[in-house]
Amino acid sequence: MITLCKFIVVHVTQLCNQRQIPTRKDMLEKTWHKLTIRASSDLSETVASQITELTGLGTEIHDSGDPREPSTITGYLNSDDPDLAAKMLAIQEFLASMISNNPDSPPPNMACETIPEEDWDRKWREGFKSFHLTNRIVIKPSWETYRAGTDELVIELDPGQAFGTGLHASTRLIVEMLTETLPTLPKPPERVLDVGTGTGILAISAALMGCLTITGIDIDHAAVTAAQENVAANHLSDRINVVDTPLAELAGTFNLIMANIIHNTLVEMAPALSARLAPGGLLMVAGILRGGQAENIRNHYFAQGLSCLGLKESGEWAALCLQKA
Repeated sequence: MITLCKFIVVHVTQLCNQRQIPTRKDMLEKTWHKLTIRASSDLSETVASQITELTGLGTEIHDSGDPREPSTITGYLNSDDPDLAAKMLAIQEFLASMISNNPDSPPPNMACETIPEEDWDRKWREGFKSFHLTNRIVIKPSWETYRAGTDELVIELDPGQAFGTGLHASTRLIVEMLTETLPTLPKPPERVLDVGTGTGILAISAALMGCLTITGIDIDHAAVTAAQENVAANHLSDRINVVDTPLAELAGTFNLIMANIIHNTLVEMAPALSARLAPGGLLMVAGILRGGQAENIRNHYFAQGLSCLGLKESGEWAALCLQKA
Protein backbone atom coordinates (compact mmCIF):
# COMPACT_ATOMS: atom_id res chain seq x y z
CA MET A 1 0.00 0.00 0.00
CA ILE A 2 2.88 2.38 0.72
CA THR A 3 4.15 1.73 -2.79
CA LEU A 4 0.76 2.66 -4.29
CA CYS A 5 0.62 5.90 -2.28
CA LYS A 6 4.11 6.84 -3.37
CA PHE A 7 3.25 6.03 -6.98
CA ILE A 8 0.22 8.29 -7.16
CA VAL A 9 2.05 11.27 -5.60
CA VAL A 10 4.98 10.91 -7.99
CA HIS A 11 2.70 10.27 -10.97
CA VAL A 12 0.57 13.36 -10.36
CA THR A 13 3.64 15.52 -9.74
CA GLN A 14 5.16 14.42 -13.03
CA LEU A 15 1.94 15.09 -14.95
CA CYS A 16 1.58 18.62 -13.57
CA ASN A 17 5.24 19.46 -14.07
CA GLN A 18 5.06 18.72 -17.80
CA ARG A 19 5.38 21.96 -19.79
CA GLN A 20 5.17 22.79 -23.45
CA ILE A 21 7.19 25.58 -25.10
CA PRO A 22 4.89 28.63 -24.71
CA THR A 23 3.89 30.76 -27.67
CA ARG A 24 3.28 34.51 -27.44
CA LYS A 25 -0.45 33.79 -27.24
CA ASP A 26 0.17 31.38 -24.35
CA MET A 27 2.04 34.07 -22.41
CA LEU A 28 -0.78 36.59 -22.89
CA GLU A 29 -3.63 34.24 -21.96
CA LYS A 30 -4.61 33.37 -18.42
CA THR A 31 -4.69 29.62 -17.99
CA TRP A 32 -6.05 26.96 -15.66
CA HIS A 33 -5.03 23.44 -14.67
CA LYS A 34 -7.79 21.00 -15.53
CA LEU A 35 -7.68 17.98 -13.22
CA THR A 36 -9.30 14.79 -14.48
CA ILE A 37 -9.61 12.06 -11.85
CA ARG A 38 -10.88 8.55 -12.45
CA ALA A 39 -12.16 6.77 -9.35
CA SER A 40 -14.51 3.90 -8.57
CA SER A 41 -18.17 4.96 -8.60
CA ASP A 42 -18.63 4.31 -4.88
CA LEU A 43 -15.88 6.84 -4.10
CA SER A 44 -16.78 9.46 -6.70
CA GLU A 45 -18.87 11.72 -4.44
CA THR A 46 -16.23 11.71 -1.71
CA VAL A 47 -13.49 12.50 -4.21
CA ALA A 48 -15.54 15.25 -5.89
CA SER A 49 -16.49 16.97 -2.63
CA GLN A 50 -12.92 16.98 -1.36
CA ILE A 51 -11.50 18.22 -4.66
CA THR A 52 -14.09 21.00 -4.55
CA GLU A 53 -12.97 21.93 -1.06
CA LEU A 54 -9.26 21.79 -1.86
CA THR A 55 -9.52 23.80 -5.07
CA GLY A 56 -12.29 26.12 -3.90
CA LEU A 57 -13.97 25.70 -7.29
CA GLY A 58 -16.75 23.62 -8.80
CA THR A 59 -16.30 20.01 -9.89
CA GLU A 60 -18.18 17.73 -12.25
CA ILE A 61 -18.93 14.00 -11.93
CA HIS A 62 -19.51 11.89 -15.03
CA ASP A 63 -20.87 8.39 -14.40
CA SER A 64 -21.15 5.69 -17.05
CA GLY A 65 -24.29 4.34 -15.40
CA ASP A 66 -22.54 1.06 -14.69
CA PRO A 67 -21.34 0.87 -11.04
CA ARG A 68 -18.57 -1.47 -12.14
CA GLU A 69 -17.08 1.26 -14.33
CA PRO A 70 -15.05 4.15 -12.85
CA SER A 71 -16.45 7.68 -12.64
CA THR A 72 -14.65 10.75 -13.97
CA ILE A 73 -14.32 13.79 -11.69
CA THR A 74 -13.20 17.08 -13.25
CA GLY A 75 -11.82 19.99 -11.22
CA TYR A 76 -9.80 23.15 -11.85
CA LEU A 77 -6.92 25.14 -10.36
CA ASN A 78 -5.88 28.66 -11.32
CA SER A 79 -2.37 28.58 -12.82
CA ASP A 80 -1.68 31.98 -11.22
CA ASP A 81 -2.82 30.91 -7.75
CA PRO A 82 0.03 31.72 -5.30
CA ASP A 83 -1.00 28.62 -3.32
CA LEU A 84 -1.02 26.36 -6.38
CA ALA A 85 1.81 24.12 -5.15
CA ALA A 86 0.24 23.74 -1.69
CA LYS A 87 -3.17 22.91 -3.13
CA MET A 88 -1.66 20.42 -5.56
CA LEU A 89 0.19 18.73 -2.71
CA ALA A 90 -3.01 18.58 -0.64
CA ILE A 91 -4.79 16.89 -3.54
CA GLN A 92 -1.95 14.39 -3.90
CA GLU A 93 -2.08 13.60 -0.18
CA PHE A 94 -5.84 13.19 -0.28
CA LEU A 95 -5.71 10.76 -3.21
CA ALA A 96 -2.98 8.81 -1.44
CA SER A 97 -5.17 8.61 1.67
CA MET A 98 -8.05 7.32 -0.44
CA ILE A 99 -5.84 4.44 -1.53
CA SER A 100 -4.86 3.66 2.07
CA ASN A 101 -8.42 3.87 3.39
CA ASN A 102 -10.01 1.88 0.54
CA PRO A 103 -7.66 -1.03 -0.20
CA ASP A 104 -10.43 -3.04 -1.91
CA SER A 105 -11.23 -0.32 -4.46
CA PRO A 106 -9.20 0.43 -7.60
CA PRO A 107 -6.79 3.29 -6.85
CA PRO A 108 -7.85 6.69 -8.22
CA ASN A 109 -5.62 8.23 -10.88
CA MET A 110 -5.36 11.82 -12.07
CA ALA A 111 -4.26 13.61 -15.23
CA CYS A 112 -3.53 17.34 -15.50
CA GLU A 113 -3.73 19.63 -18.54
CA THR A 114 -3.63 23.39 -19.10
CA ILE A 115 -6.63 25.15 -20.65
CA PRO A 116 -7.29 28.85 -21.41
CA GLU A 117 -9.36 31.12 -19.17
CA GLU A 118 -12.37 31.24 -21.49
CA ASP A 119 -12.91 27.50 -21.47
CA TRP A 120 -12.46 27.20 -17.70
CA ASP A 121 -14.89 29.97 -16.80
CA ARG A 122 -17.63 28.52 -18.95
CA LYS A 123 -17.09 24.93 -17.86
CA TRP A 124 -16.93 25.40 -14.12
CA ARG A 125 -19.90 27.78 -14.03
CA GLU A 126 -21.88 25.16 -15.94
CA GLY A 127 -21.02 22.68 -13.20
CA PHE A 128 -21.89 24.92 -10.21
CA LYS A 129 -25.68 25.20 -9.84
CA SER A 130 -28.03 26.13 -6.99
CA PHE A 131 -28.38 23.27 -4.50
CA HIS A 132 -29.70 22.48 -1.04
CA LEU A 133 -26.92 22.53 1.55
CA THR A 134 -29.48 21.30 4.09
CA ASN A 135 -33.26 20.95 4.01
CA ARG A 136 -33.60 24.69 4.72
CA ILE A 137 -30.44 26.32 3.38
CA VAL A 138 -29.90 26.77 -0.36
CA ILE A 139 -26.60 27.82 -1.93
CA LYS A 140 -27.25 30.00 -4.97
CA PRO A 141 -24.40 31.06 -7.31
CA SER A 142 -24.46 34.83 -7.83
CA TRP A 143 -25.05 34.41 -11.59
CA GLU A 144 -28.20 32.28 -11.13
CA THR A 145 -31.75 33.14 -10.10
CA TYR A 146 -33.62 31.11 -7.49
CA ARG A 147 -37.10 31.48 -6.03
CA ALA A 148 -36.99 30.49 -2.36
CA GLY A 149 -39.68 28.20 -1.03
CA THR A 150 -41.42 28.56 2.31
CA ASP A 151 -38.92 28.43 5.21
CA GLU A 152 -35.94 28.22 2.83
CA LEU A 153 -32.88 30.36 3.58
CA VAL A 154 -30.83 31.32 0.51
CA ILE A 155 -27.11 32.10 0.56
CA GLU A 156 -25.87 33.92 -2.53
CA LEU A 157 -22.32 32.82 -3.21
CA ASP A 158 -19.49 33.71 -5.56
CA PRO A 159 -16.45 31.64 -4.52
CA GLY A 160 -13.90 33.74 -6.44
CA GLN A 161 -10.48 32.26 -5.68
CA ALA A 162 -11.39 31.14 -2.15
CA PHE A 163 -11.97 27.70 -0.65
CA GLY A 164 -15.53 26.53 -0.17
CA THR A 165 -18.59 26.19 -2.36
CA GLY A 166 -20.62 24.29 0.23
CA LEU A 167 -20.49 21.01 -1.68
CA HIS A 168 -18.21 19.28 0.79
CA ALA A 169 -19.79 17.02 3.42
CA SER A 170 -17.82 18.76 6.20
CA THR A 171 -19.57 22.07 5.51
CA ARG A 172 -22.96 20.40 5.50
CA LEU A 173 -22.24 18.59 8.78
CA ILE A 174 -21.50 21.81 10.66
CA VAL A 175 -24.52 23.60 9.17
CA GLU A 176 -26.67 20.64 10.22
CA MET A 177 -25.21 20.92 13.72
CA LEU A 178 -26.09 24.61 13.78
CA THR A 179 -29.62 23.82 12.62
CA GLU A 180 -30.09 21.21 15.32
CA THR A 181 -28.28 22.95 18.20
CA LEU A 182 -29.11 26.67 18.03
CA PRO A 183 -32.89 26.23 18.55
CA THR A 184 -32.20 24.31 21.79
CA LEU A 185 -30.25 27.19 23.37
CA PRO A 186 -31.96 29.80 25.59
CA LYS A 187 -30.71 32.47 23.17
CA PRO A 188 -28.35 32.64 20.16
CA PRO A 189 -24.63 32.72 21.06
CA GLU A 190 -23.56 36.33 21.73
CA ARG A 191 -20.18 36.11 20.01
CA VAL A 192 -19.46 33.67 17.17
CA LEU A 193 -16.13 32.90 15.47
CA ASP A 194 -15.66 31.15 12.12
CA VAL A 195 -12.03 29.99 11.85
CA GLY A 196 -10.82 29.46 8.28
CA THR A 197 -13.97 31.09 6.95
CA GLY A 198 -13.18 30.52 3.26
CA THR A 199 -16.10 31.95 1.32
CA GLY A 200 -18.01 32.69 4.53
CA ILE A 201 -20.66 29.98 4.26
CA LEU A 202 -20.63 29.00 7.94
CA ALA A 203 -20.61 32.61 9.15
CA ILE A 204 -23.51 33.49 6.85
CA SER A 205 -25.42 30.36 7.91
CA ALA A 206 -25.02 31.30 11.58
CA ALA A 207 -26.30 34.80 10.84
CA LEU A 208 -29.34 33.46 8.98
CA MET A 209 -30.10 31.32 12.03
CA GLY A 210 -30.16 34.30 14.38
CA CYS A 211 -26.59 34.94 15.54
CA LEU A 212 -25.92 38.69 15.66
CA THR A 213 -22.16 39.22 16.19
CA ILE A 214 -19.95 37.01 14.03
CA THR A 215 -16.25 37.22 13.19
CA GLY A 216 -14.74 35.27 10.31
CA ILE A 217 -10.97 34.89 10.03
CA ASP A 218 -8.73 33.42 7.35
CA ILE A 219 -5.04 33.57 6.54
CA ASP A 220 -5.82 33.52 2.80
CA HIS A 221 -6.29 37.10 1.55
CA ALA A 222 -8.34 35.84 -1.41
CA ALA A 223 -10.68 34.11 1.03
CA VAL A 224 -11.07 37.26 3.14
CA THR A 225 -11.96 39.27 0.03
CA ALA A 226 -14.40 36.64 -1.26
CA ALA A 227 -16.06 36.25 2.15
CA GLN A 228 -16.44 40.01 2.57
CA GLU A 229 -18.08 40.25 -0.85
CA ASN A 230 -20.41 37.32 -0.09
CA VAL A 231 -21.37 38.81 3.28
CA ALA A 232 -22.22 42.09 1.53
CA ALA A 233 -24.18 40.30 -1.22
CA ASN A 234 -26.30 38.68 1.50
CA HIS A 235 -26.81 42.04 3.27
CA LEU A 236 -25.11 40.89 6.49
CA SER A 237 -22.17 43.32 6.76
CA ASP A 238 -23.68 44.80 9.95
CA ARG A 239 -23.49 41.40 11.68
CA ILE A 240 -20.46 39.65 10.15
CA ASN A 241 -16.92 41.01 10.16
CA VAL A 242 -14.33 39.12 8.10
CA VAL A 243 -10.64 39.84 8.79
CA ASP A 244 -7.19 38.32 8.35
CA THR A 245 -6.36 38.80 12.05
CA PRO A 246 -4.54 35.76 13.52
CA LEU A 247 -6.46 33.76 16.10
CA ALA A 248 -3.96 34.65 18.83
CA GLU A 249 -4.55 38.37 18.30
CA LEU A 250 -8.35 38.29 18.65
CA ALA A 251 -9.76 39.97 21.75
CA GLY A 252 -12.00 38.20 24.24
CA THR A 253 -13.71 34.81 24.06
CA PHE A 254 -16.52 33.40 21.95
CA ASN A 255 -19.67 31.51 22.83
CA LEU A 256 -19.58 29.53 19.58
CA ILE A 257 -16.56 28.67 17.45
CA MET A 258 -16.77 26.85 14.11
CA ALA A 259 -13.64 25.39 12.52
CA ASN A 260 -13.94 23.43 9.29
CA ILE A 261 -10.26 22.82 8.58
CA ILE A 262 -8.27 19.55 8.53
CA HIS A 263 -7.32 17.05 11.21
CA ASN A 264 -3.66 17.99 11.72
CA THR A 265 -4.41 21.71 11.93
CA LEU A 266 -7.22 21.10 14.42
CA VAL A 267 -4.80 19.12 16.59
CA GLU A 268 -2.22 21.93 16.46
CA MET A 269 -4.85 24.55 17.24
CA ALA A 270 -6.44 22.69 20.17
CA PRO A 271 -4.89 24.90 22.90
CA ALA A 272 -5.57 28.15 21.00
CA LEU A 273 -9.17 27.31 20.08
CA SER A 274 -9.94 26.10 23.59
CA ALA A 275 -8.48 29.30 25.06
CA ARG A 276 -10.76 31.42 22.85
CA LEU A 277 -13.88 29.48 23.89
CA ALA A 278 -15.97 31.01 26.68
CA PRO A 279 -17.01 28.80 29.64
CA GLY A 280 -19.98 26.72 28.53
CA GLY A 281 -19.26 27.68 24.90
CA LEU A 282 -19.61 25.33 21.94
CA LEU A 283 -16.89 24.34 19.46
CA MET A 284 -17.96 22.68 16.20
CA VAL A 285 -15.11 21.11 14.22
CA ALA A 286 -15.08 19.32 10.87
CA GLY A 287 -12.76 18.43 8.01
CA ILE A 288 -11.87 15.14 9.71
CA LEU A 289 -12.38 11.51 8.76
CA ARG A 290 -14.68 9.28 10.79
CA GLY A 291 -13.09 6.72 13.07
CA GLY A 292 -9.48 7.29 14.09
CA GLN A 293 -9.25 10.99 13.21
CA ALA A 294 -12.52 11.85 14.97
CA GLU A 295 -11.45 9.93 18.06
CA ASN A 296 -8.05 11.63 18.06
CA ILE A 297 -9.67 15.08 17.90
CA ARG A 298 -12.00 14.12 20.75
CA ASN A 299 -9.02 13.09 22.89
CA HIS A 300 -6.96 16.21 22.17
CA TYR A 301 -9.81 18.54 23.07
CA PHE A 302 -10.75 16.46 26.12
CA ALA A 303 -7.23 17.20 27.36
CA GLN A 304 -8.09 20.90 26.99
CA GLY A 305 -11.16 20.54 29.20
CA LEU A 306 -13.79 20.06 26.49
CA SER A 307 -16.40 17.32 26.44
CA CYS A 308 -18.07 15.88 23.34
CA LEU A 309 -21.78 16.65 23.03
CA GLY A 310 -22.34 15.11 19.64
CA LEU A 311 -20.89 13.38 16.59
CA LYS A 312 -22.26 13.58 13.05
CA GLU A 313 -21.03 11.51 10.13
CA SER A 314 -21.55 11.54 6.38
CA GLY A 315 -19.76 8.97 4.29
CA GLU A 316 -16.12 9.04 5.34
CA TRP A 317 -16.40 12.43 7.05
CA ALA A 318 -17.20 13.43 10.62
CA ALA A 319 -17.90 16.53 12.69
CA LEU A 320 -17.85 16.98 16.46
CA CYS A 321 -19.72 19.35 18.74
CA LEU A 322 -17.61 20.04 21.84
CA GLN A 323 -18.35 22.08 24.96
CA LYS A 324 -16.10 23.83 27.44
CA ALA A 325 -16.82 23.01 31.09
